[in-house]
Amino acid sequence: MANSHARTTLTFIQKRKNIPEIITLDGTTLTIPEVLAVSIEPKLKVNIGKKSMGELEANAAYLKKKLEKGLVVYGINTGFGGSADVRSWEFEDVQKALIRHVNAGMGRFFSTDKVRAAMVTRANCLSKAYSGVRSEVVTNLTNLINTDIAPEVPLRGSVSASGDLMPLSYIAAAIIGRKDLKVSKGGKIMSCPQALAEAGISPVVLGPKEGLAIINADSFTAGFSAPTLYDANLLLLLTQVCTGLSIEALEGRTESFHPLIHSCLPHIGQKEIASNMLSILEDNKLAITTLDMNLPDKYGFLKQDRYSLRSSAQWLGSAAETLNESCRRITIELNSANDNPIIDHRTDKILHGANFQGETMSIAMDQSRQALGICGKLQFAQFSEVVNEKLNFGLPPNLSGCDINVDFGFKGCDTAMASYMSELDHFVNPMSNHVLSAETHNQSINSMALVSARFTSEAVEILQMMTANLLLLTAQAIDLRHIRNIVLKEIDTLAQEYPNTATTLDKIEWYDLLFSSEKKTC
Repeated sequence: MANSHARTTLTFIQKRKNIPEIITLDGTTLTIPEVLAVSIEPKLKVNIGKKSMGELEANAAYLKKKLEKGLVVYGINTGFGGSADVRSWEFEDVQKALIRHVNAGMGRFFSTDKVRAAMVTRANCLSKAYSGVRSEVVTNLTNLINTDIAPEVPLRGSVSASGDLMPLSYIAAAIIGRKDLKVSKGGKIMSCPQALAEAGISPVVLGPKEGLAIINADSFTAGFSAPTLYDANLLLLLTQVCTGLSIEALEGRTESFHPLIHSCLPHIGQKEIASNMLSILEDNKLAITTLDMNLPDKYGFLKQDRYSLRSSAQWLGSAAETLNESCRRITIELNSANDNPIIDHRTDKILHGANFQGETMSIAMDQSRQALGICGKLQFAQFSEVVNEKLNFGLPPNLSGCDINVDFGFKGCDTAMASYMSELDHFVNPMSNHVLSAETHNQSINSMALVSARFTSEAVEILQMMTANLLLLTAQAIDLRHIRNIVLKEIDTLAQEYPNTATTLDKIEWYDLLFSSEKKTC
């Protein structure tokens, strides 16, 4: 499938492996894997493409001429938001006042990798040259990235409408070298002026619109979301692997993924998951691959698998479609002019709009989080089925790999899974409908996209723990299933050779016979 979730994810992995040492930003081609790479690899360098540098200079020159002719433009010679009714021709002072009043955060900080992700995203969006900024402003931002300088950015305070004003304002503060700003340089916390001096970077004096251009966008959300989505996509693939392992552990059926079933309900994601499951289970040794209609019926045996196996394609299909769509949306945001106003020297237009409204990303991250919740529910159901001796078709209680009287196997993990799933259920709740009017009712609707992205990152962490648990459990289950099959054959052989032992052997569980035979004999 050309646009399948699996192809998207595998392409991400391949791109992640082949990131060049220098990433050129041109406003159109930045990818999710590249944002991830820059965020966690300080040795990677970024620069602005030659064409973009020329466009930036032309764009800034165009704006300068318009202002020289007396044009009044929002955020340049006006106040901001609900205060846009005031006027000033002190351009530098207006931009300083903007950064100063929005640097109002407190509390815990974003991790440095998330700040770097936001920085490279904002640099790329500015390089489209629709924001009226000079090339030296964007170059200064890339210099910060290349010298591993990132400001301390408060975790909370953005409503993601009129952009991620507060968090991006701390990046702007680093560009201008705010004296009391703390930054991380190579992992060390120091004052911004000291870090700039050590790196040989001169602070920038912001010209008309340049402060607004840096902060009046949702690039922090987009940058934060990119690594989060990368991991989310991997988790959906791993959930399918876990499903395959669970089917083998429980000697389930591949019939559930027969193409005929899914051609009768041809949702794109469902068909993809079913196809993936057949590939995952190809050449397996434990799952039942013969159609049930061609097998003899056995009274007392389930005629079909339980839902966590049988309906996994239908269950995960929507998650595959959702994550694919979220990747598409976030990639657009990574490569867009999303501040206000839009300044276009190409068509001689300055337009006041609202590309900073992050509702698209808020919905995308809400839905991505719901997709992670769907994966979690399936994993929890599969874990509960595999670990429970009443449901796992002959495997030991708690999947113990030795004497069940002194070893309780995965009982602790079983309890932890319930805790993880409960917390994940909480995070799955949407953020996009929790909207309050802000900033003198100018920001009367706002997206809360960055908060949604943060919650999705939390959901990723929880699902990673659940996935690790389930992978361990199913790996042990498959080992035990194989051992069980060998032991049962040996018991059958023994019973045939010594018929008088058959009744006794029949009363002893195979794992007791194997792991604690002396106790059972006594």
